[in-house]
Amino acid sequence: MKIAVFGNGLQSHVVAALFASVGNLVDFFGKENSNSLQEPGLFSLYQAQQDAKRLANLSAGSQVNKVYDFIVISDISPIQVVNTFKKIIEKSIKQGTTFIIFTPSEIGEVDQFSNMLESKSLSTFVCSIPLLVREGRAIQDFSRPDNIIIGCDNKEALPKIKSLFYPFNRVKNVIKEVSTREAEFSCFAGNAMLATRLSFMNEMANLAEKSQVDIDVVRECIGSDPRIGRDYLYPGCGYGGQALDQNVEKIASKLRSREDNLGLLDVVAKINERQKDLLFRKIWTFFETDLKGKNIAIWGASFKPGSSNIEGAPAVKLIDALLAQGATVSVYDPLALDKIRLLFHNSVNLHLVESCYDALEGADVLAICTEWKEFWSPDLNKLYKKLQFRAIFDGRNILDPVQVKTVGLKYFGIGRGESFEYQCN
Repeated sequence: MKIAVFGNGLQSHVVAALFASVGNLVDFFGKENSNSLQEPGLFSLYQAQQDAKRLANLSAGSQVNKVYDFIVISDISPIQVVNTFKKIIEKSIKQGTTFIIFTPSEIGEVDQFSNMLESKSLSTFVCSIPLLVREGRAIQDFSRPDNIIIGCDNKEALPKIKSLFYPFNRVKNVIKEVSTREAEFSCFAGNAMLATRLSFMNEMANLAEKSQVDIDVVRECIGSDPRIGRDYLYPGCGYGGQALDQNVEKIASKLRSREDNLGLLDVVAKINERQKDLLFRKIWTFFETDLKGKNIAIWGASFKPGSSNIEGAPAVKLIDALLAQGATVSVYDPLALDKIRLLFHNSVNLHLVESCYDALEGADVLAICTEWKEFWSPDLNKLYKKLQFRAIFDGRNILDPVQVKTVGLKYFGIGRGESFEYQCN
C-alpha cells in the first residue's frame, strides 16, 4: 500500500519506519528529527527502510505523482497538514483514500476535519486511532501493541484499515472497533486515569511519611489485589511529559464546562504540580531553609528514562528552585543535557557533567529525579565519601533504604517513613 505520513515528532517517525518495514511504500512529509531518532532502535530501522527504497523523505515543495491509500497524521494538527500540504493532498487522494489521525487533539476532531474536507470537495474517509507510543519503547509499543483502537464511522473503510494493521495484529487479535468519538474520548480518558493513579499514590506516599510507613510495602500489598493491579502505582516526585499533561488538561477543561463541575482532574493536576516541589521542600528543610552556597548534585533531568524530553520534568522545577535559592547545581543525564543547557543558558551556578559520579564532585547532597538504569546500583561507598552531608533524596524510590543507611548515608525517599515538618506551604 502507498502511505503518506505527516508529522515531525517521535510517533510519526515510528509510524513511517514500521509501516515501511512490513512492505508498504511510505512517503514521510516532515523534518528528520534528531531527537526522535535517538529512540532505541529507530535510527537503524529508519535508515534501513530508506536504503530499501520503501521510505522517502519529502517536503511541501516536493513533486508527488502518486495517489495514496492512506494519509497518516501524527504529532501535528490535521487542519495544519491540509493548509501546509494543500496541493500535494489534492493531487494524491482518490475516492476511498483514508485519513488516519493518530494523535487526537480534541473530542470531535474527526467530525470537524471530515466537514472541512467535504467543504473542499475532497471525498475521503477519516478515522481516529489513538496511538500509544512511549519514549524508550516506542518500536515495541507500535509493533506489538496491547490494543489497537480503531475509531471508524464508515463500514466501507474498516476492512482496509484492519488490513493495514494486520502485520501488528497476528499473534493475538487486539483490535477494538469503536466510533471515532469513542476512540478520541478513550485517548483522553486513559491518560486521565493514569494521571489519577499516579497522583493518588503520591498523596498516599505523603501520608505514609507522616505515619512512619514505607509506601513501597503498601504498594506491593494493594498491587496484589487483582481489582487494582501493579501498574502505575509507583509514587515519585511527579509525572511529566507533554502528552500526559496536555491530555489531562484537555479532558479537565471539558469537565469544567459541566454545570456540576466536579473538577477531579483539576485536583489531580494540582497534586502533581505540588509533588514536583517535594524534593525541593525536603532539601530546603534538611538545610534549615538556607541553601545559599550549597552544592546539589542531580541525577536525571528527563521526565522519564529512555527519553531526552524535559517537558514537565520534575528535575526542571527542582533546578529552577535551587538556583533561585542561591545553590549551585550539578546535573547529569544520559540524553537531556543539551535541552537543560538551552533552557538554563543564563545560569552561572548550573554545571552539566558527563557522568553521574562527576556530579558528586564537591556536592553536599544528591537528588535523584529520573530512574535511569545506571542509577539503580550505585557505588554507595563512593557516595558516602563524596557527599559532604551524606544524604540522598530519592525522588523515584529506586534505592534500597536499608543498604543506603548501612554505609552511613541518610536516605529520604517518597513516602518511605522519613518525615519532615515542612516549614513552607
